[in-house]
Amino acid sequence: MLLKIINFGIYLVAFSLPFYSARFNIFWLPINLLEVTIIGLFVIWLISKIKNGWPNFNQIIGLKFLIPIFLIFGGVTLTTWLSADLIISAGVWKSWFIVPWLYLIVLVDSLISSNNSQSRDKKVKSILTVLTASGLTVALIALFFWLKQDLTYDGRLKAFYLSPNHLAMYLSPILVLSFYLYFFLKKKLLKIMLFITHCLLFFVIYLTFSYGAWLGLISAFIFLSVSQRKKNSFYFIIFMLILIILSLGSQLSDQKLNTFLDSPRSSLTSRLIIWRSALEIIKDHPWLGIGPGLFQKYYLAYQVRFEPYLEWAVPQPHNLFLAFWLQTGLIGLIGFVWLMIIFFRQSFKKLKSLDIQYSILIPFLMAVMIYFLVHGLIDTPYWKNDLSVVFWLVIGLAIGLKNKESRLSY
Repeated sequence: MLLKIINFGIYLVAFSLPFYSARFNIFWLPINLLEVTIIGLFVIWLISKIKNGWPNFNQIIGLKFLIPIFLIFGGVTLTTWLSADLIISAGVWKSWFIVPWLYLIVLVDSLISSNNSQSRDKKVKSILTVLTASGLTVALIALFFWLKQDLTYDGRLKAFYLSPNHLAMYLSPILVLSFYLYFFLKKKLLKIMLFITHCLLFFVIYLTFSYGAWLGLISAFIFLSVSQRKKNSFYFIIFMLILIILSLGSQLSDQKLNTFLDSPRSSLTSRLIIWRSALEIIKDHPWLGIGPGLFQKYYLAYQVRFEPYLEWAVPQPHNLFLAFWLQTGLIGLIGFVWLMIIFFRQSFKKLKSLDIQYSILIPFLMAVMIYFLVHGLIDTPYWKNDLSVVFWLVIGLAIGLKNKESRLSY
């Protein structure tokens, strides 16, 4: 009974990622619906495990991944404890690190504890199906906002998110992962439904006009196009890649792109100022950083060293690596870079050493991580409640595929 509840909880979390916006307090502790779901899932999982003794986290996660995760944990915990605002930093520490790690542990243990490859295949298929359904739901809601012309001042779609970039950052990894399901569908109706889902996700991402998301997706689909061995998958991925490139090309005469490239008040100019400010903060705090969630405060304090900012509301430094350095310290940054090295090294090993059936999922996980890293050059696609869970879900799927995979099919 507990195992069924745990499996349902894993799927429920994958679907309810956007629910982090439903916030409330439990006594004095601020929390949201997504965190309650993950914490509840972890407690149930822990109860099921304690019956057979305390769980061995090294055995679950594996030492290769556990070491960089421990470095990130040590870095973010230390910077949180020493930060100038413990309440804000502790909130980020809880929501964007501890809670996603609880989900990671349950997810990986569920995958490696499966009785056979068919059971594990079903779980992977169900997780990605539910995640795709979550993305489709968000896309449909976003289209409602678009039909009402509820857009930003510059005509971009953000729906119920704080910015168009946030909407694009949530849907883009789901778009990449959802392609994995297409190549195991046998019923024509399901293939058509998934194709329509891809078109809707792509259209909504297009309407955000998030160039960082577009570049990340181009990089992800280029990688997929050269890594696929199946002809039908190759052509379909190339088709999506062409669509994304054409979308970017359609902006060549658009004022937003031209302003982005050469205007003295462009988005790129603003980012250059933000990066300079971030580097100046790092010069003064190179080892321990400034603490999670405090970039806005330091960014404004450092304004006296620069010309007047073009952008004042900047909660993150618009660069994934700068964000980790500033908010988890040098230890956390080393842990993050180490994690990426381990992830790609282990993934390439699995591609080379295992048969073609096993290796189908691995390129999609790698493509999502490539998206994170490329988009992360000009934005911070980890530092949000939902994105941090998606990031560790990808890591969890990679860790959980320890045994030989079999072919998934509906």
